[in-house]
Amino acid sequence: MAGYDATVKILPHSGFLDLRGNAVVRQICSDVLGLSLPAAANQLKTATDGRIVYCISNDHWILQIVDGRQNDVLRTLEQAAVGLSHSFVDVSDMYIQIRLSGPESQEVLSQAVSIDIHPRVFPPGATARAGFAETTAQLHCVDDAPTFIVTVYSSYRQYAIDLLNTAIGAA
Repeated sequence: MAGYDATVKILPHSGFLDLRGNAVVRQICSDVLGLSLPAAANQLKTATDGRIVYCISNDHWILQIVDGRQNDVLRTLEQAAVGLSHSFVDVSDMYIQIRLSGPESQEVLSQAVSIDIHPRVFPPGATARAGFAETTAQLHCVDDAPTFIVTVYSSYRQYAIDLLNTAIGAA
């Protein structure tokens, strides 16, 4: 049996900031970052410099930035939000990202996730937090190749890689 036509690759480490706050805090963060934080869950915004903000809920976002910039960005955000109820935390060590790509990557990923990722409901640009096997992942459909970025808790790194590689070989 040949398996599915898909490949798994661990991506280089990124910085991740967990941002929480009300609509005022969202606007302040958007202004400081020069990147509009989405107001509704399962949306993302990208910047030309590679930053990505994933909206988890109307008051919770995950900001992905170049590793090493976390402290500077946190310090700037904290200064801008003084006196407001908020939570900004560096969670960079909490996540790893896996790229799943290839013509049959959707078939592979569908074996592990709890949502429908068919292109008609999860097209390029779509994102969602979803069940991923025995854990949770942030899914992002990057393009129609299709390519997916799966962001999982770093403690599940090997589990996620093994699961995807096993699914690839299961055709």
